[in-house]
Amino acid sequence: MWCKTDKKQSSEPFLGTTGLNIVIDNPESVAEVVSSIIDDLILLLTEQSNLYHSQSAENWKVSPKTLKLSNIIPEEMKKFLGLIILMGQVRNENIRDYWSTDPTVSTPIFSHTMSRNRFESIWQLWHFSDNRQQTQDSGRLFKIWPVYEYFVQKFRSVCSPKQELSLDEAMIPW
Repeated sequence: MWCKTDKKQSSEPFLGTTGLNIVIDNPESVAEVVSSIIDDLILLLTEQSNLYHSQSAENWKVSPKTLKLSNIIPEEMKKFLGLIILMGQVRNENIRDYWSTDPTVSTPIFSHTMSRNRFESIWQLWHFSDNRQQTQDSGRLFKIWPVYEYFVQKFRSVCSPKQELSLDEAMIPW
């Protein structure tokens, strides 16, 4: 409730340093800022997806073509994630429609970036954690825990906030 006289909150003096904890050569370049934050995540996703493929290849009952699938490289993982983000902007009924040659639904950037078959292969292999490390006590977030830990550690290392933080209630849903 609002009142005309608010009591001043007592707090201890803030002794920490604030601001960015990393050096970015060209901070005006959005690509460089994003790259400095997610490059290690791309490597993690690439490594875990390739590990998942090698661990489960013998268990799959699929064509030999799928078993011969080449390892994913970090550049492909970046393209894959970029296409997934773009799918949020360009809505189609079906994933295959993004690669359609039908002029009424075609989105050429998808086929120029990656073939549909390669996208679907990476989609099938996309993995965040090593299944062999899962135990009965692992918890419900086991599959995404490495990504969660990555972002917590990265945000702590990239920026030190000031003493006072403000959270707008409009941000809560996101």
